[in-house]
Amino acid sequence: MEISEGLGSHVLDNLTPNIAVLDGEGTILGTNEAWKSFAEENELQPPVDSVGDNYLEGCADNDSRYADRTVEGIRAVLEGERERFTLEYPCHSPDSERWFQLRVKRTTYEGKPYAIVSHWNITERKLNERRVEESNERLQQFAYAVSHDLQEPLRMITSYLGLIERRYEDELDDDGREFIEFAVDGAERMRDMIEGLLEYSRVETRGDPFAPVDLETVLEEVSADLQVAIDDEGGELTVESLPTIEGDRSQLRRLFQNLLENAIKYSGEEPPRIRVEAEESDGEWIVAVSDNGIGIDPEDQDRIFDVFDRLHSREEYEGTGIGLALCRRIAERHGGTVEVESEPGEGSTFFVTLPDA
Repeated sequence: MEISEGLGSHVLDNLTPNIAVLDGEGTILGTNEAWKSFAEENELQPPVDSVGDNYLEGCADNDSRYADRTVEGIRAVLEGERERFTLEYPCHSPDSERWFQLRVKRTTYEGKPYAIVSHWNITERKLNERRVEESNERLQQFAYAVSHDLQEPLRMITSYLGLIERRYEDELDDDGREFIEFAVDGAERMRDMIEGLLEYSRVETRGDPFAPVDLETVLEEVSADLQVAIDDEGGELTVESLPTIEGDRSQLRRLFQNLLENAIKYSGEEPPRIRVEAEESDGEWIVAVSDNGIGIDPEDQDRIFDVFDRLHSREEYEGTGIGLALCRRIAERHGGTVEVESEPGEGSTFFVTLPDA
């Protein structure tokens, strides 16, 4: 059973997005009521709401800085160079701030190409994103200020403990020397935590500009730095072919160094066997770092990415509890993420997803 032309028009007119159908030359074959209303409310010139107008020519005559990208994207869809095109753009008025998302999808009918063009109002999402960014920026400033200001009193504590130990060495008994040792150890752990928090808070604000990064070279450098630790454990590291992506080289090096250090640290009683490999999927690269270590309980796999959240005592494993949180934050700055799959006693695989260059 075919849908009648009248029913099809009725359905289109009741859809929220502004929708138009273009032929292979960019001429508008039909629009829904939302498209027409939007054109009238905003007094678009030329009025691209009417059937018969060429949408591409209307965009080309527009002085918006998004016009050329729109024309190029739609032509690429109509000519079969790509199936879809998406663009986000502002459409502000004197009374309000609005954002829209242009979506163009290619389709064919009786062997001829057409484009379905739709405009979606994403103003609320954009405003929410801005509020989140502002909140994150304030949080980063707070974390930086607190961690920076804590360093000076911490240095004073460490210095005076050392002074007491040297000046009163002959008067201290075993308990006194042990107490000072505990206090110095605690101060050093706090210093490491502060430095980790500073690094975490600076991922966005102190990062380098993005440039092409050869991950194979990055892993070669990290492997060289960790070779002594791997040899000491009788371990083995295998690195398969890795891609080149756009990113911050120093931060990506830090990310993979943290993952490899964890694989060595949590190897358990067996020599560490670590493998790094990558595969491409839907415009992204997924870099997998696998090990044969002690594994992670599924219930704890979200916790390990929280700042200062530790699954083990310091007596069992040293560390500040910020390494994996830093890894995820670096990946997020690059438009990706870090996830883990693991079972206790079966090793772990960390998946670092990064956009293709």
